[in-house]
Order: sequence, then structure tokens, then C-alpha cells
Amino acid sequence: MSDVDCIIVGAGLAGLACARELSKAGRSLLLLEAGDCPGGRVATDRVEGFQIDRGFQVYLEAYPEGRRQLDLAALQFGWFEPGALVVDGGRLREVSDPWRRPWAAVKSLLSGMVGVGDGLRTSRLRSRLLAACRAGSLDPQLPGVAGERSTRAFLEANGFSEAFIARFFNPFFGGVFLEHGLETSESIFGFTFAMFALGRAGLPAGGMGAIPTQLAATLPSGSLRLGARVESIAPGHVALAGGESLSARSVVVATDADVAARILPGMVPAPRAWKSTRMVAFAAPKSPLDRPILVVGSDDSGTIDNLSVPSDIAAGYAPPGAALVLVTVRPECTLSDVDAVLAAKREAVKLLGAGAQAWEHLKTVHVPRSLPDETPAARRLRPASPRVADGLFVAGDWCTSASINGALVSGRLAAEAVLSERG
Repeated sequence: MSDVDCIIVGAGLAGLACARELSKAGRSLLLLEAGDCPGGRVATDRVEGFQIDRGFQVYLEAYPEGRRQLDLAALQFGWFEPGALVVDGGRLREVSDPWRRPWAAVKSLLSGMVGVGDGLRTSRLRSRLLAACRAGSLDPQLPGVAGERSTRAFLEANGFSEAFIARFFNPFFGGVFLEHGLETSESIFGFTFAMFALGRAGLPAGGMGAIPTQLAATLPSGSLRLGARVESIAPGHVALAGGESLSARSVVVATDADVAARILPGMVPAPRAWKSTRMVAFAAPKSPLDRPILVVGSDDSGTIDNLSVPSDIAAGYAPPGAALVLVTVRPECTLSDVDAVLAAKREAVKLLGAGAQAWEHLKTVHVPRSLPDETPAARRLRPASPRVADGLFVAGDWCTSASINGALVSGRLAAEAVLSERG
């Protein structure tokens, strides 16, 4: 094959964003993906007419990089209501956004779910984080600093009661971060909190996989090559499984950190630990909820970490006359897949009524490498720059922040570094 300006290894969101930026700049490129479709961890499977995302994922409307790189209108998003229904003592109690749904927030206060003091502290926190976000100082892409705290330590330092942390912050943001200790860095929490406050959480009509599909459609014909496993890389050269060798002026490794460490030995930090998730998909005759809202669990002994009905949010997730129910299993749950399905249905019957007995199991989705560790110590190990050697660059959410926004930012920054080096 003739040379191209840049070979990008990995067609996840970071690789796609990098390819998009280089293509816009007029550079020739080849995007290599070992799998059978672009998107990496952002993907959607189709089972019996249902769209099942690989793990519980949502898109946050306020993501600045998404607004820059995606055609959001074309993705036809549907949106969750702000707030959540929290499982508390075997009952569903609502915690809502007082700025967008004031009456629901008043009911949260009256029910005792949110105390007056915690409500005021939340208001002050919201104002401070939004001001920092608008000023550009709340940016999880910035290098980690010594003394950065965990989310839990940050919340405790800001005076939140243990009861409110346990009832709301831990189940809601613990579900977002795939952990229940709130060990994730305060910078990630602050940015994520601001994104939820500034906009809605939603799903595209084509499933989350529609996002990488849209990015891939912007690339030149023939520039994306699927089923191409890379064995090794040297400046200007990429060796594929099977012995094929490709050449380019620049190479960007836009894989996860584990793969990057394998094919770029000694050039990138040691891979971080991964957080995994397990999700159970059910077909239901109708939605068990009366509105598009997320259910999160605060009971440590339960199986359900969160429950959502994507077919209530966006068109296409379920065939006509049916609903798709997704249950994310608590990470601490050690039940087998079969027993976890049964336990989730039993809990759903108690919370949502006898109708849950009619749910039919569609699929159990395991995502062993769902999110990289985002503790303060882990974030300090991020690469200082996309450039790791002359003509070699890296990209991925492990380089910035573990989110759709972070992956898109990382891809753009890698492309800018290539353009800067090569002129």
C-alpha cells in the first residue's frame, strides 16, 4: 500500500475524532480497527428487535466537545428527566433538580430525602462549579495536581451529611463512575456534576453506537479498515497480524492503555486498573415507569445498581408494543448470571409491581474494561502530551478523562499534535 500522512490505530471515539480532524486538515489517513465495527466501548447490539448498548451509557447534552464535533440534531436524542428515583428502605424516593423541576425538589425536601442543609449546600456547590466551568478552570483534561481529593473527601469537606452522600451522591455518581466508594477524582466529579446541571442526559435514537457511526461517516471512503489487528509499531511503520507492513509519516495509537502499552513498550505509563460492569437486558410488555427517569439503588445488599427504560427515552430501543428494561448489577454482586437475572426480577417486583414477573431475559452484557481508574493517584499517571516520540502519538480517554467528552478531546489533541509536528 502507498504511504499516507497518518495511520491511526483504533477506531474508538478518540481514533475517530483524530481521523476527523486530520481529514478536515486535508491529510491522507488510514484508520485501523481490530474489531468488526467502529466505536470501541461505545457500541450497540441488536437482539430480537431491541437495541442494547454495551453497558449503561448516556450522553450529556452539555459536553462541550460533543457540541464541537457531533451533529447532535441528526442523532435524534431523547432525554431523561433531571434527577433520579432512589431506592431507599425498599421504596422509591425522588431527588430532583430544583432549577428545572422545583415542585419535585420541594417534594424531595418534604419526604425527608433531602435535608434543608444538604439542599443549601447543593445549591452553593452548583453555583461554584458552574462558575468554574464557565471560567475554564473546571477542566478534567488539565494535569492532575498533588493534593487532589477523592469525590467522597471533597463532599465531606463541603459539609454534606453522610446520609445524603449515602442516599444520593453514592448511588447516582457511584453508578456513573462504576464504584461505590466515590474514589474518583474531585475534578472528574466537579465536571460531571456541572454537565448534569447545565444540560440533560440522553440517548440517541440509534443507540449509543450511533455516535461513532456518525463520526465514521464523515471520513473519506476507504480510510477505515476493520479486522486489522496491529502487532507492533515503529516510527513511520505499522506491522499487522499476518505479516503485512504499512508506512506513514505519523502514527497515532488511539487504543486503550493496555493495548498501547503492548505495542509501544516503555513509551506510555503502566496501564491503570479497569472498572467492570454487568448489565441485564429484559423485554417487557410495557414500561414499568410512568416517565423517563433513572432508578438508582442505595441499598448495599441489593442486586440492582441502577435501572432504566431506554425505550422511554428514545425511539428505536424496542419494537412496537414492547419496552426495553436495563438493569446494571451492583459491582459487588457475586451471583452467577442466571441467579442475577432472577434476583433482579425479584427486586423489581418489590419496587415496581407484579408486572416485572413478565419480563423476559434478552441478554446479559459483561464489559470487563468499562472505565479506567480515575482516582487522583491514577490521573497523575496520564501522559503529559499526545506525542511520545518523533512521529508517534497516543490518544484515548485514559489520556484525558474517562468519558465521551474526554475521548473526543483526546482525539482532537492528538490530531493537533500531529499537525503541529509535521506542519
